[in-house]
Amino acid sequence: MKILLVCAAGMSTSLVVEKIKKALSPEEQNWVIKAEPVELLPTIIDEWDVILLGPQISYKKAELSKLAEEHNRPLDVIKPMDYGMGKGENILKQVKSLINK
Repeated sequence: MKILLVCAAGMSTSLVVEKIKKALSPEEQNWVIKAEPVELLPTIIDEWDVILLGPQISYKKAELSKLAEEHNRPLDVIKPMDYGMGKGENILKQVKSLINK
């Protein structure tokens, strides 16, 4: 599984990536989780299984959802509380609900 967090290029998203990695179970340790700036998404979307937006760019959800649909990729915004508190377990649950739709 490859999970991409899309942000406005801030350091906080890298911290959230680390929190998600810590929440992975032993059988999920091979999952790839990375943060990239929103400007790169159109050129790299096909490399990822799930796209999560940082709350700071939630205003772009409608625009980016169209792109995600075109590429058959699930996309959602991380809940601000989970993002701000670095709740990797909750964000991981969000990812799993997206891939099980």
